[in-house]
Amino acid sequence: MSATSVEVTRLSTLPAEQLRASVLIPTYNRKSFLLRTLDSLNHQSIAPDRFEVIVVSDGSSDGSDEAVRSLATRYLLRLVSQRNQGPAAASNTAARMARHEILIFLDDDQLASPDLVAVHLEVQQHQGPALVQGFYPLAPGYDRRGASLVYERWLMRSFEPVDRPHPISPEIWSANISLPLEVWQRVGGFDEGFREYGGEDTDFGIRVAALAVPVIFEPRALSYHLHEVSYRAARRQAFSGGKAIVHLARKHSLAIETMSGGSTRAGLNRQMAAAWRSAPRAMDALGHALTASLWAADQIRVRTFQVALARLVHRYYKVGGLVAESTRLGSGRENGAA
Repeated sequence: MSATSVEVTRLSTLPAEQLRASVLIPTYNRKSFLLRTLDSLNHQSIAPDRFEVIVVSDGSSDGSDEAVRSLATRYLLRLVSQRNQGPAAASNTAARMARHEILIFLDDDQLASPDLVAVHLEVQQHQGPALVQGFYPLAPGYDRRGASLVYERWLMRSFEPVDRPHPISPEIWSANISLPLEVWQRVGGFDEGFREYGGEDTDFGIRVAALAVPVIFEPRALSYHLHEVSYRAARRQAFSGGKAIVHLARKHSLAIETMSGGSTRAGLNRQMAAAWRSAPRAMDALGHALTASLWAADQIRVRTFQVALARLVHRYYKVGGLVAESTRLGSGRENGAA
């Protein structure tokens, strides 16, 4: 057997009623969303003894721990509290605590549909071992800001076509995924070194693909995303996303421009990169002005303007992060082999 193959017992050899799931939810200071997510899991169509829920509170200080401890749930709910170490570390802590064969990673802002756990188990039963990517469109009422509208458009484009499984792809969206515990162990969990800039999802997907584990998109594994991001956080996330591209390319020996949003060779990206290199403070000030325009568009809710400005702000700060991290690491340029 080659070093890149996964040696696991096919899950289809287990009786269907014996396959169980551990639902893993990392959280940090999101009490209101977390409680709604946990309540949605009370209404699963599958028997409550077929799954457990493990919440890892990653240094929360907003009363999340106390609120979770006071809950009465139909399913087994376990809480682990740790000092703040980032989402990858919290996800890994949860996985190490799991007692069942299938891991379902669920973000703390996901309203689970009644069949979410059952569908993940069904697909793993008949097609596993696999990484099953669930579907999570915006929850009703969460489509009012440009950042959320753009996020969902990227999500939909990544999942097309929605009527059949996807081929192997590193582009996973880990807010709603499942995989066997043994596969997670062989992949080595999430890389906690991505804490400062994100990108652990993409890194994990690349390493899953390297093991020849299929990635399957299953729209019936449905949750609804309570997507809420401040304007400041939107800038910060985009900037961190640019930095993450640099580190992903270096870790996996990839050319930066082959990664989504990584090219600064031509067009507007090239002009923005040159400006970020020469005057980063002025560019950040201009970015705040662009964000103010996005805020104004969100107030009048003209979707065309909202989407256009949200895309521009994201692209603007992603290029800024890419330039800043390439410069810090001494690569001298953003493009080319890492």
